[in-house]
Amino acid sequence: MSFRGGYLTPRETEIWSLRRRTPNQSEIARALGVTRQAVHISLGIITGKMEQTFQECLDANNLHPRKINLVEGVMEAYSPAYQLPVIVSLSVANGLRVWYLYEGRCNRCDLERGCRRALLGEAQERGVELGPEEVRLEPTRLALKIFSRYLTEEHTVEKKE
Repeated sequence: MSFRGGYLTPRETEIWSLRRRTPNQSEIARALGVTRQAVHISLGIITGKMEQTFQECLDANNLHPRKINLVEGVMEAYSPAYQLPVIVSLSVANGLRVWYLYEGRCNRCDLERGCRRALLGEAQERGVELGPEEVRLEPTRLALKIFSRYLTEEHTVEKKE
């Protein structure tokens, strides 16, 4: 997997995916047939690569970080340029994605279908169950539903014309 700049090897991706499901390094080591120390070393390398990826995203998008969860691959940030909260996600399904939390005119945007597809992939990968009504939410509200457990505060969605 690549975070399109994230640099994880396929083995590191496998370790990171297992780490998201269990915090126990011994269990990860058993599942992979390696030592716990090998897992520990790999997680240190993975953490460094993910920190670099998030920092590059912050720099490229002129964002201010609020909270970073490296285990889950989610960062809460703020965009001073747009005066909006932002969620940045790293996933096997989608690589690196930046979600600006405003209520736009998604139904008139040619990217709406792609955003929805990416968000549904995020939900599936993160084990977030969505009901039939939630699947039809506009992308900003869908993103808030999927990532709400990682956010430090309640976010309101701002209208942008």
